[in-house]
Amino acid sequence: MLLDTAFLIDLMNGDEGAIEKAREVERDLVQQRISSMTLFELYYGVARAMDTESERNTVEEILESKPIYPADTAVMRKAGRLSGELQNEGTPVGDGDVIIAATAAVLEEPVLTRNVDDFERLDIDVVTY
Repeated sequence: MLLDTAFLIDLMNGDEGAIEKAREVERDLVQQRISSMTLFELYYGVARAMDTESERNTVEEILESKPIYPADTAVMRKAGRLSGELQNEGTPVGDGDVIIAATAAVLEEPVLTRNVDDFERLDIDVVTY
């Protein structure tokens, strides 16, 4: 299962739904991964935070046990096609979400997120909380 940035932020902020879902995923021994795009988004947030050291420590705690899947050639090809198709349809989605969705598609795994609307338009399986 690919963990979306929104899920990880909710988890760091103590959101009860996210915490319960994290417990469920752990209990069920579901493989958890993170897209390199999520890594980028989290560290972008660290740089923007008021207390960057505390924020960085929180992010690094969460990332310790989660493998990062790179935005490799297969992911970026898929992301480019998805983004272009949505743009042609007049319904673009932000590049970050497209790259995360493309990562999930390449891995053939669902995305765990509360951002259901954008990810469902990207034709991938979505798990929410």
